[in-house]
Order: sequence, then C-alpha cells, then structure tokens
Amino acid sequence: MDGRERVAEFGRELREGPEPSDRSIKEIVDALRPQLQELVSKQVELAKTEMAPVGKRAGLATGLLAAAGVFMFVFLIFLSLTGVYILSVFLSAWLSALIVSGILLLVGGILAGAGASILRRLDPTPHRTIRTLQQNINWIKGQLR
Repeated sequence: MDGRERVAEFGRELREGPEPSDRSIKEIVDALRPQLQELVSKQVELAKTEMAPVGKRAGLATGLLAAAGVFMFVFLIFLSLTGVYILSVFLSAWLSALIVSGILLLVGGILAGAGASILRRLDPTPHRTIRTLQQNINWIKGQLR
C-alpha cells in the first residue's frame, strides 16, 4: 500500500468514526497516534529525499574544488619556478619572485571566488517538506476543532 492509499484510508477511518464533537481528546489522540507516527517518519523520509540532490551537488562541487586545488598547486609550483627563472634573466631574482607570487595570488582568488559562487547558489532548504508539514499541521488542527 503506497502513501496515497494510506492517506485515503486514514481519511476514511476518520470520517467513519464518531462525530468529532462526540469524541474526547483522549479518543482523538489515541486514533491519531499511529498515523501521526507514520506521518512524522514519512516527513523525515521526504526531507532526506529532497535534500539528497543538494548534498550530492555540494559534494561534487567540493570534490571538484579540492581536486582542482591539488592539481593547480603542483602545476603552479612548476610554473612559478619557470616564471621566476625567466624573469630573473631580465630582473633581479627577488623582483621576479614577487611578480610571480602576485600572479599566483590573483589566480587563486579567482578560483576561490568561482568555488564559493557555486556553494552560494545551492539552496539547502527542504521547501517541499516544510510545505507538506505545514499542510499536515493545518489538517490536524482542523480535525481537532
């Protein structure tokens, strides 16, 4: 029995029971307890399902940033040494190293900005879960009136 059938069955059980005005609070709570427990577990399952793609994208972005960082680090070591050697032909060694370091700082800043931009665009809020939870709360309030 899937979730929709359970909800429909739950609705039938409530409609077929005694009139809400004839029930005590204890009877209502006793009738609702198993369904509320199932509802909470389904809400948690929905939240997990809704958050999985966001977590995967965040993990992918983080992994790509880390891998890029490692490769860029090794590459930049060799590139910076090459740049320092080439510039030291025309300038003094300390000025050559300073120029190469400035370029590395600029490139690193651009890469960090790109990674941070990806992470900022991710929306970790489970909108659908919050909306259905609010609907369920409103429905329960309506049943208790």
